[in-house]
Amino acid sequence: MRIDLVFPALPPALNGIGDHTARLADALAPSCRVRIWSDAESNAEVPGAEVVPALGPLPAGVRGLEALADDPPDWLLVQYNPFSYGRWGLNPFLPAVLRRLRRACPGLRVALMVHEPFVPVTNWKWAVETTWQRAQLWALGRLSDLVLCSIEPWARRFERWFPHAPVRHLPVGSNIPDLGLSPADAKRQLGLDGALVLGVFGSAHPSRLLPFVRRGAEAAVRETEAVVLYVGPDGARVEAQLRGLPLRDAGPLPGPDVSRHLAAMDLHLSPFEDGVSTRRGSFMAGIQHGVPTVSTHGAHTDPLLRRHAPDAFRLVPDDDGAAFEAACLELARDVEARRRTGAAARALYADRFGWDRAADTLLRLMDVTDDHRARESSALAFA
Repeated sequence: MRIDLVFPALPPALNGIGDHTARLADALAPSCRVRIWSDAESNAEVPGAEVVPALGPLPAGVRGLEALADDPPDWLLVQYNPFSYGRWGLNPFLPAVLRRLRRACPGLRVALMVHEPFVPVTNWKWAVETTWQRAQLWALGRLSDLVLCSIEPWARRFERWFPHAPVRHLPVGSNIPDLGLSPADAKRQLGLDGALVLGVFGSAHPSRLLPFVRRGAEAAVRETEAVVLYVGPDGARVEAQLRGLPLRDAGPLPGPDVSRHLAAMDLHLSPFEDGVSTRRGSFMAGIQHGVPTVSTHGAHTDPLLRRHAPDAFRLVPDDDGAAFEAACLELARDVEARRRTGAAARALYADRFGWDRAADTLLRLMDVTDDHRARESSALAFA
């Protein structure tokens, strides 16, 4: 079997879905042939996969994907976030291209991986943008044989949108390689011996509840010798929110260096508006490295994650800063609780969220979908 993936950006570009595409392709490679269709200017190399630099400037550049008809795969997996394909999340060419490919290649099956469906209606600008983004998602889903969602609540919601196709949950994994460093070695390498290291990893997008981070960090700093270690591209914003607290800004780093910094963290402060979910790569990287994590639950939080709190991480309501502060303080004070929580987090990640697990799940869902389509075709042939 051959699977082709589509996404406009690949490493070394700083793009979480691009990283996801490369890691998933690498995990799929032992089981099938893999190609990735990406930006025409890309010089990316992905182990185990052929990279086809065919997509031109967006939005019209997705028409480069039509070359796929000369040598179609068994499955085409479209990695989808509306803003990755055009300004304001609008790309009318993408559904048209998929429609033409389906006509030209009757045996082609299409899977749509929804990393983000559309913006919520929280202001007038997004109220306008969400109209075409919803229509675009509906058109893409109707052209797909399998729809995958990065969080469980979306999978449940979109079952009603796409009754013709299976709609399933496929969590994202961590895009960071785990170097396996011990906390003591990582702290020594970074010159952080003796400090309680409070970690913040990822962007400072408004969905990241930095006021909660401040409350948790302030509480820990009052109790012990602590320092906040930030890893990510938005140091200026984080510094503005945490002004007055001891902060080390490591900036954006390559994967192995991120792993070293994660290993040095005693506590990961990772709260999100609408709650943490299985699409949050920064959260996944923390539990992958066994870092005791305090986050939030809300409308987007997967039942899977809720079931594993508080053993593998602490979750508090996304509107309760005091509860977040208390959870941070509890773990800051209790070394044994941090050890137990970190060990449970690492075990949970290995069992449910590793890349081999994601690849196996994807292949199984594709096989099930193929079997269902074959039964339908057979029934029609003998009707």
